[in-house]
Amino acid sequence: MPKFQLLLLDAGVIIAAHELGIWSRLINKCTISITRTVLEQVTYYWRDERDNPYQIDLSNDIVEQKIQIIDVPLDQVKIFRLKFDPTYLDRMDPGETDSLAYLCHASEQWLILSGDGFVFRILGRLARSDQGISLEEILEKIGLGRAVKWQFTKEFRLKYTKQGEQDSITGQGLK
Repeated sequence: MPKFQLLLLDAGVIIAAHELGIWSRLINKCTISITRTVLEQVTYYWRDERDNPYQIDLSNDIVEQKIQIIDVPLDQVKIFRLKFDPTYLDRMDPGETDSLAYLCHASEQWLILSGDGFVFRILGRLARSDQGISLEEILEKIGLGRAVKWQFTKEFRLKYTKQGEQDSITGQGLK
C-alpha cells in the first residue's frame, strides 16, 4: 500500500498519536510533514492535569527522514494573516497559522490533520473544507482505526468546518 501523502500535522495530533502509542506506525504508513513552529511546540508539553511532564523527541524521525520539517517563509505567514479580521486573528495559534499559511500557498493539495476546531473553521471559511482531515479518518484509512478523543473525530471536524462555512455566508472572519 502506498503511503498517504501530503499530510501536515499540528501539535495536538502528534501528542495524541504518542499518547495512543501509534506514532511510529503512523509515520511508517504516512508521509508526515510539520512546520518548524509545530516541532518547537511538541518537543515538550504537559501531559496531564497533575503536571506530569512528557517529552516528545522527534530528532531520530527527522534524521531518518520519516517526517519532513517545513520552514514557512515569514512573508507567507504575513500574507495569510492579512486576510483575517481580529475575530479570527486572535484565535490563531502560531503552529496552526504556519501550517495553514503553507497549505494555502502550496501548489500541491495538502491535507491538514488537526485536533483544533478553529483550524477546521478557517478551512471552512476559506472554502478549503476538503483540505482538513481528522486523526480518526486517517487512522481508518490506513488500517489503524481506534477510538480517539472527541477533538480528533470526523464529527468534530465536520462541526467546525460547517461553522466556518456559515461564517463565509455571513461575512465573518475575513477583512
